[in-house]
Formats: sequence, structure tokens, C-alpha cells
Amino acid sequence: MPTDRALVQKESMVYAEVLLEAAKASDVVFELGGQLEQVLKTVRGSIDLRTTLSDHTIDPSIRYAIVQEVFADYDPALLSALRVMVERDDVALLSKVNEAYNNLAEEALGAVIIDVTTVVELDDALRDKIETKYAAAFNKDVLLREHVDPSIIGGIILSTHGRRIDASVISQLETARVVLSTVTSGGER
Repeated sequence: MPTDRALVQKESMVYAEVLLEAAKASDVVFELGGQLEQVLKTVRGSIDLRTTLSDHTIDPSIRYAIVQEVFADYDPALLSALRVMVERDDVALLSKVNEAYNNLAEEALGAVIIDVTTVVELDDALRDKIETKYAAAFNKDVLLREHVDPSIIGGIILSTHGRRIDASVISQLETARVVLSTVTSGGER
């Protein structure tokens, strides 16, 4: 994996551009972005998977077989890009590739992509409210990439362009825990 910042950006952009062209050809630009996001989340969430995919002492064909097994239902173009990333020991670029792909996809779609995480699926009324609010804020059409995550207990998390609005119950509970753990009782000095 390259360490020079400019080279990392360049290589990440090449992967993203190749993915975008393949996605355009199959008319799955938005969908492939969601799959790429899920690949990143899965790799980040499993230290064993992340370590194995990044271990250059393990034969690339074995590492790619693992990718094929874990992401079997994903777009073939994405699997092909992952194969090249594994072969070139570029799996650590996934985050940058995802970021570059999202930027290119937004440009290609002429819309802002917003990740929305809730405990249950959004209903049409809330979906419309979010789309209307952010379409006005960004002065562009909005596409929602919806995620259901029961671990947030309640509330909503919105993220786009490196900004995150976390109004989840789990976040509020964590904030309360931190505050309470730093508060001294009345008799301490």
C-alpha cells in the first residue's frame, strides 16, 4: 500500500473511477455505492477479516476467496475491484476509495447522498421530510441511503460530506455516562 498522501489519493481515485464506470454501464451507480459502504463497514467491523485481507504473507488467491465468500451477493464490478485491491495489498485504501466513489457518484447522479440510520425503516412521511429539508439546504436533489441499526436504540443518525448529525438514543446515553463519570459528589474536593 502506498504511503505518500498524493499517491494514496491518486490510487484511490483510480479505483473509484473504475467502479463508477462499471456502475454507470450497469445503471447501478447508487446501489454500488451502498455496497461499497457495506464492504467498508464489514471490513472495519471485523479485526480478523481486516487483518487477513491486509496480510501480504497470505496468498492473494486465498484472501480473494475470502472476499468472494463474504461478499458473494455483491456487484461483480465491486468484487473485481476488491480482487485487485487484495492482489496489490491496497485493502487499506477502502475508506479513501469509498469517499472518492461517493463524490464521483454524487456528481454523476446530480444529487447529494445522505446516509440515514434509524432503528426501524423510514416511513414515507419522514423520508419526504428529510429529502425536502436537505434538498433545500444543498440546493440539489437528495438520495437517501437508508440503514436500520437496532443498536442505536432510537433516534436518527444522518451523515454526508464528512458531517454527522447523531441524534440517537445510544449517543445521548453515552454522553450522559461520560458527564456522570466526571462529576464529583458534593463532599469531594
